[in-house]
Amino acid sequence: MNIERQPQESLMDYHKRLIYGKLVDRTLADVDYVELSEKVYGQPYSSDVARRMMYGSRKTLELMDSMNLSAIDDKNMMSEIDEKILELRKEKQKMYDQRVALNSSIRARSRQEELNEILTNAILKSKMKGLEYQPHDIVHSDNDLLVSLNDIHYGANVHNAWNVYNSDICAEMMRSYLDRIIEIGKRHNSENCIVWANGDLISGNIHYSIAVTNKENVIQQITGVSELIATFLAELSEHFNTVSFISVAGNHSRISPNKENSLHTERLDDLIEWYIKARLQNFKNVFVMDDKIDETMYTIDIRGKTYLGIHGDYDGSAAKVQSLQTMAGKPVYAILSGHLHHNRVESIQGIKTVMAGSFMGVDDFCVQKRIYGTPEQMVCVCDDTGIICHYDIDLKTT
Repeated sequence: MNIERQPQESLMDYHKRLIYGKLVDRTLADVDYVELSEKVYGQPYSSDVARRMMYGSRKTLELMDSMNLSAIDDKNMMSEIDEKILELRKEKQKMYDQRVALNSSIRARSRQEELNEILTNAILKSKMKGLEYQPHDIVHSDNDLLVSLNDIHYGANVHNAWNVYNSDICAEMMRSYLDRIIEIGKRHNSENCIVWANGDLISGNIHYSIAVTNKENVIQQITGVSELIATFLAELSEHFNTVSFISVAGNHSRISPNKENSLHTERLDDLIEWYIKARLQNFKNVFVMDDKIDETMYTIDIRGKTYLGIHGDYDGSAAKVQSLQTMAGKPVYAILSGHLHHNRVESIQGIKTVMAGSFMGVDDFCVQKRIYGTPEQMVCVCDDTGIICHYDIDLKTT
């Protein structure tokens, strides 16, 4: 029955132990109130006075204990409330993100459906000649033609001191280019023809907000160039065992005029593929390839070599060659691109780079930037070793 203060006890704990020992747990029941009062209050009181004082102290201590417990409970409760609020905020953010994604998807689908509807109406109203498949036999050989169809910019209207270009001139260039391709194919006894169209097939309307009226103007560009290319491929199909068409979108076909806000997955060039595939669906030896890595990049196999296709607006430096090799996920023999409107063939970091020119030539932008170039495309002859030779095709009509 130790009533002395222990070394580790605080004064409050000592005070509480004596009072509770006397009145609550009865461990000090045999100790006289007078003796305890001297320890608790610092001086002896009579038994009756000390008893009343200790009952009062007990009440105070119990109240303090109750207040401390409430504080702890309140703290725990606030912690739980904070956690619930945090969870609610998380769920609210998830719902917001889902709503934004849904609205974006609805807008994209709405735009696509509207474009498809306008395109369908334009096709129905047009008077297109029939394209009929003519079966024929092609002698097998050891090489194929790789034919560029880059930067047509159909719909552009250029008239300056160095160049005149419009849709009629574009159609004339296509006919002339077709003759050269057939001539080269016969010269090399080429078996198959691979046509790559790496972007900017239409002039587009990237510097204006695309209202419905502007969309109809762009749709005219799409139907016009699509019909030109479909006719082009149909004619080639009579001179080669197979004709494959593969393309990737360019920057002139983006829907949004703001480059920073434009999604790389929303390009009007995609409609051209859809048109050509539908137009040539009865041609047994024409194939529209759509197995792309994504909307900005594709790979195609030619005689055992992998060729990677891009437009070029994302890949302006030589350092990007290694990045493209990595993104392809397999060894790349050559990279096919456009965008800069001139022909060029070179090797960078052991990878052949093939850049094809444009149909348009010098436009007003080129005049302002003091850039001169002639309308040109490129035809490569490929065997199982790669590109064995290439032809720079001048498309000038005068």
